[in-house]
Amino acid sequence: MQRIVVDWGTTNIRAHLIDDDGRALVSRSGECGVQRCDGDYAAVLGEYCSDWQHRWPGIPTYLCGMIGSRTGWQETPYVPCPVEPPALAAGLKPLAGRDNIFFVPGVQCRTPAGTPDVMRGEECQVLGALAISGLDDGVLILPGTHSKWVRVRGGRIVDFATFFTGELFALLHRHSSIGSVLDAESMDAHSFDRGLAQSCGKGGLLHQVFSARSRSLCEDTGDQSMSAYLSGILIGSEFAHALSLFPPAGKLLLVGDRKLGNSYRQAAQHFDLPLQPIDPALAVVRGVKIICDAAGDHSQQKEAAGAESIS
Repeated sequence: MQRIVVDWGTTNIRAHLIDDDGRALVSRSGECGVQRCDGDYAAVLGEYCSDWQHRWPGIPTYLCGMIGSRTGWQETPYVPCPVEPPALAAGLKPLAGRDNIFFVPGVQCRTPAGTPDVMRGEECQVLGALAISGLDDGVLILPGTHSKWVRVRGGRIVDFATFFTGELFALLHRHSSIGSVLDAESMDAHSFDRGLAQSCGKGGLLHQVFSARSRSLCEDTGDQSMSAYLSGILIGSEFAHALSLFPPAGKLLLVGDRKLGNSYRQAAQHFDLPLQPIDPALAVVRGVKIICDAAGDHSQQKEAAGAESIS
């Protein structure tokens, strides 16, 4: 069955053309996330997918991520945890006036810390990562602007917690006094490791963050990357607190792109944690397929509109 899968987040969009076997034949991406397209969602979707939609009229298109949020194209209600594929399939919502464009619902939970939490798009990556890894139980890490740690039992998303790591890093870089002593957002493994070590020390996160500035003023840091050092502090703090919420019983699944994935793998080594990396693009495509399969006749009828085989 053919379909289009669009992972549409806050800052980026990733569109995938899927063949009969569930493989992504073509993928396109760009910095046209929900906050960067001035609300002209139909035009942006057309920019990335119109040639596919013209070649296969009626081809089902599934949108996941922040595009289905209150600030996106069309708000789609959250599904409460614990969540499994049939519940997400039941929550698929068509775009008003279009019967072949669907929004994948997000997920909400109560974290182990007792606070409410939400996610959109990561639920597809979680389901896909489980299928790729063959696991039904475990903890998954999904780094990003808002990093997620997700606990799964019996193939169901039980709960999760969000960490403000990526956005805080960007804010400190661009809108703080600390930013004046930071270099370009490069990754120096030694400086990053020093930040990881600092994150485990005394004083807490707010004190540790300022050390990026104070070290630059009081020490010779010419051979170091203060940006990487700050990243190590923030990601190290994320690991320390996430592990208190989700003590892993085995290997962690890491669903992240190469740049962030390298940082999180280094952090996992620092905390002596085994990781299995999963490609996020493969995971989201596989996850949407699982949701569509759970939808049964509903998705099959819609996908039948794309009658011509993709070759």
